[in-house]
Amino acid sequence: MIACVQMKLRAEDYRSEESFRARIMEICAQVREVSGDEQLLIVFPEHIGTFCLLCNAPERVWSQKTFAQASAALLLKHAPRVLHHMLVHRVSPVRALFLTLSTELERIYLGAFTEAAKEYEAWIAAGSATLRWGQTKRVFNTAPLITPLGHVFYRQHKVNLVDMEGREGLDLAAAPLNYVSAVQSPFGNLGIAICLDAFSQDVRHRLRDLGSEILLQPSANNGPWNDWQQEDWLRSSYEAVVTNGEFRLAVNPMLVGSLWDLEFEGQSSIIDHQGYVDRAKTHNEEEILFRKGFLD
Repeated sequence: MIACVQMKLRAEDYRSEESFRARIMEICAQVREVSGDEQLLIVFPEHIGTFCLLCNAPERVWSQKTFAQASAALLLKHAPRVLHHMLVHRVSPVRALFLTLSTELERIYLGAFTEAAKEYEAWIAAGSATLRWGQTKRVFNTAPLITPLGHVFYRQHKVNLVDMEGREGLDLAAAPLNYVSAVQSPFGNLGIAICLDAFSQDVRHRLRDLGSEILLQPSANNGPWNDWQQEDWLRSSYEAVVTNGEFRLAVNPMLVGSLWDLEFEGQSSIIDHQGYVDRAKTHNEEEILFRKGFLD
């Protein structure tokens, strides 16, 4: 069984590492209850790990009125280390903050998902997070794939960045196209195209040529889910599977909800050649979609 999680962003889930872990375990427990003993793949939305940056932050961070103000307060808390990274690596304050907290962010984020994978014996595509690449100054939007043994089996980095991720936002690095690969799994060969990457024919064609059968598109649309956005979204997974037949199945979980003034909306979906196998009924509430069995 494949589960597509439309997860709702809530501040209380990021107050501490314990609250984040509890939230992930709660969702995976719900999915396992539905799936029974079936082999299971759970797919989470983009950027759910990025906000682990806030876990264990003091109240002066959480008392701010906007995400930008909260980020500035967090930066000030770690000012000496942030300044060190700015001088050594010649990067922006935002990039330096991610470099400063990268080890802790990754520990909290992946720790929750590896525990859930083992506890519920599931393959998990853990959405994505802003993770440092080794000991370099590069920070990618990274989507990990985790096995039921709790091993981080693969990491896909995002190639095409949106404005929120660019120099004026999170200041992430765009990954080269040749970093994109396909992954073998019991469900079929998986190809991960993080949000905007699924709109890119270069990314999709590379995944197709490498043998991907199932397209995973973890997404976080930080804008209104209006008529234009819904129509435009058809250019991603829907076009790839239904119109062009590039893949046999697509799974598109979307982040919804808000954190300070950051708001996310969207309708998650599972798509095959006939169209929508399942689609979220709402664009702003938490839902879990299911697709039974393997590829036919």
